Amino acid sequence: MSLSRNTRRRLALYGGAALVVTVVLAIPSVLRSRTPPVEHRAPDLPEMRQREATRLLREYVRIDSQNPPGRTVETARFWAEKLGCEGIPFEIVGDDPERPIVVARLAGRSRGEALLLLHHMDVFPVGDLSAWDTPPFAAADGGGDLVQYLCGRGTLDMKGQGIADFLAIASLRRDGIVPERDLVFVAEPGEETYTPEIGIGWVLENRSDLLAGVTDAFNEGGVNEVSGDRIARFGIEVLQKANVIATAHARDEPALKALRDLLERKMSEERFRVLDEVQDFLAFVGPSRSDIWGHHMDDARSAVASGKLGEGIPEVYRALFRDMYYFGKVEPAPSGKEVTMDVVATLLPGSSARARWEDMVRWAAPLGVRLTLRHVTPDSVPAPRRGRAWETLHTVLALDPDEHADVGPYVLTGSYTNLAYLRARGIRSFGVSPFAVNLLDAVTIHSKNERIHLPSYLEGVERTARIVREYALQP
Repeated sequence: MSLSRNTRRRLALYGGAALVVTVVLAIPSVLRSRTPPVEHRAPDLPEMRQREATRLLREYVRIDSQNPPGRTVETARFWAEKLGCEGIPFEIVGDDPERPIVVARLAGRSRGEALLLLHHMDVFPVGDLSAWDTPPFAAADGGGDLVQYLCGRGTLDMKGQGIADFLAIASLRRDGIVPERDLVFVAEPGEETYTPEIGIGWVLENRSDLLAGVTDAFNEGGVNEVSGDRIARFGIEVLQKANVIATAHARDEPALKALRDLLERKMSEERFRVLDEVQDFLAFVGPSRSDIWGHHMDDARSAVASGKLGEGIPEVYRALFRDMYYFGKVEPAPSGKEVTMDVVATLLPGSSARARWEDMVRWAAPLGVRLTLRHVTPDSVPAPRRGRAWETLHTVLALDPDEHADVGPYVLTGSYTNLAYLRARGIRSFGVSPFAVNLLDAVTIHSKNERIHLPSYLEGVERTARIVREYALQP
């Protein structure tokens, strides 16, 4: 499998297999989306373009916060102005003056069971400007088939969600409502270059007082299956595999092939494991699967025990049941004296990322291969499906007046988001998306022509407000 830079990035952020899972498992929904839905929404676009949420998103997207270089001074200034105008107390913290962190808290009657709303201010590089139909930081309205869209880098990943989080908190302040429990808003830098230590990781290690009382957190990572312009399933991300991301160096290509053969053999020798989260995820998405393998997935444990699932099972499912290795193409090193190859391991709960890295180094050495570590994430820890946040998501999403969709757990098989840091520290953390995003739009993330469907965005803003209010106000 040859991995481009964008694909490698998606591999680590959303997971190599996770991306494929999202794409392949969503194919039936995509095909349905090409057929006009029975119900047609006729949005008032001029009015929608003038709404506060749209104006704020335009302003936010127009700040160039590509990472690298990841400079977020202007985005932090944006949030300082908005939070200050609302009278919501905040601090700007961090060690790097070019990459500040914004932390705000709307105080409730009790500091316990505080909810953290986390998003990142930095965005993926735009790449070749000539490939974009509209300037990536113009936040322009789409035309033609995209007339209902707002276009620009960060609209989906993830400035739109940041605006939704902010407006949810601001609406309580504007209405003069004192919540039962605190709401904490964090806008972090460094996510697109795998540097959580300058974002939420820095806050956890250096200013844990700013997260006092936080028991639950929402961030990106949720996957909603869309049929037409409607959400058929709200997927709440509860599990992501750990990642070890490395570069292999050798004198010649046969040595790298030997490493690949070795890792593939070790992978094939592992027995399938069906975690509770995986079984429940497959049972949740099973009704929308159209492939022959999906017919066995409503009871994956039985299918594994009976031998129905073997090496022939597609990778999108196999990656749910075992640790995996992925490989980039062999390329000459800058020195010209070596060849290199990207190697990524994705690990289920129970496998130590650090220990696996040490194993990979030990396995590679006799083959004449040297490994350099690029990134290693915390070990995989499932989010406990209990507590106020989980119950709130189920209650609000199941009763959503716009969608009437099913709600259930989602597993991403190679994911890296900063929720991993929170879960490792005992904070119940869930990947949530409030928006209806079809596959054709989702693939613009980390690619050209990123955009968000404006009616779906505004519905997502309102949905976020309902979720946050339910969490904050219930007795």
